[in-house]
Amino acid sequence: MTVGYRRQPPAAPGADIERLEQRIASRLPRMYRDYLAGQDGGRLESNTRAAKEVFGVRDDAPDWANMWDMLDTYDGRVPSWLQPVAQDEYGNLFAISLRAQDEGSVWFWDHEEEADGASRRRTTSNASRTTGNSSCSSCSPSEHAPR
Repeated sequence: MTVGYRRQPPAAPGADIERLEQRIASRLPRMYRDYLAGQDGGRLESNTRAAKEVFGVRDDAPDWANMWDMLDTYDGRVPSWLQPVAQDEYGNLFAISLRAQDEGSVWFWDHEEEADGASRRRTTSNASRTTGNSSCSSCSPSEHAPR
């Protein structure tokens, strides 16, 4: 099923893509880099089964899809090898792996399964792989490889 965009912003400037890579101290997977170079996130049409908003890196990205705000919000909560790229209507994240063994694979990060309060810390117990690199048939969230 193909889902269209309700709001489709223009391409992200190369400088903004590079700024993101500097912030996360990692090169983005080529497919995601190409996506941002073609359009900078957006709001999807009715999509009750997956992502609702794809984050943008432009300074003028709307609050509901601002990558910089999302990075601040989830800093220290999402494993460092996962790059948030979108969210569903409940605030759960879709992220792409930055690890070499499964680079570009898509993961679902459930914020409701995250540890509460002061014990909140980076965890992989609430992350599950949804799609990805077929060369990594045994990759799992517990295979943590810091950047």
